Amino acid sequence: MASALFAAGPTAAVPGTTAARDAFDRGRTAFGRAEYARAIEVLHPLLYPEVLLDSEGEVVQARRMLGVAYLFENKPEEARREFHKLLELRPDYRFDPLLDPQRVVDFFNGVLKDDEATIADMEKRRRDREKVAADKRQREARLRLPPTVLRYERHSFAVNFVPFGAGQFQNGQRRKGWFFLGAEALLGAASVGAFVTNLGLYGLTPHRGCNVQTAMGIACPPSAIDHSEEDRSNTLLGIQLVSGGLFWAVAIWGVIDAIYHHQPEVPVPDDARVARAPSSGMRLTFSPGGLGAAWVF
Repeated sequence: MASALFAAGPTAAVPGTTAARDAFDRGRTAFGRAEYARAIEVLHPLLYPEVLLDSEGEVVQARRMLGVAYLFENKPEEARREFHKLLELRPDYRFDPLLDPQRVVDFFNGVLKDDEATIADMEKRRRDREKVAADKRQREARLRLPPTVLRYERHSFAVNFVPFGAGQFQNGQRRKGWFFLGAEALLGAASVGAFVTNLGLYGLTPHRGCNVQTAMGIACPPSAIDHSEEDRSNTLLGIQLVSGGLFWAVAIWGVIDAIYHHQPEVPVPDDARVARAPSSGMRLTFSPGGLGAAWVF
């Protein structure tokens, strides 16, 4: 009875249990000490008649060690079987000529050459399985997502006639919007500033002085009239008119551009959609372009 229990001891482990992991560690220690017979004795029950290891990495290591141990114990058929199963798990597995014994490298390369067609087929099946699994995960992820409601934002045509880049911001052309906003603000400020300065300094009618003293009641000779204030006022007036004209030119340009690129209805980006709409109808929405009306379908 005791001998029967001892014989059944290595195979009595349950997958993923401490006993299986301890047996794997003992087999790895024996392999590291070049005790290949002992390594075979410990590792073989972990793979046959069923795999008792709970991770693919441990299975790969066990088959690698078992194949090398069989080779050094002069059991080439068993070694070939383990290397073949190793390639079934990892078709791209290779031994390193700089780290592994040359005998092992040559034998494994021979197995690799003999089973080249089979390995290519296994690699194809592995890629197919991974693709099927990835597709399944994507389908499951989509099923877990809440139902989305496509929402459209309707842009007001009247906004295109508002200066300072309002139409460009509504159309989602932020760079153009900032350009028109800055240009029109600068030109408008220059025109208004010139007008206010002119009015504050010189009033509606600039003062004309006289460069010579005249007797009371005697008009200043035309050649002696001082036009300096009038000239400065005219200069400010010119700045006012030029900057004002440029302001309206840029504003009209912005209106024409906004009308040309106007989109009456655009879909709201995915990250702004609603998971579920209580009812269809129009609602106000806020976007980078400003306030708009959105119809929810």
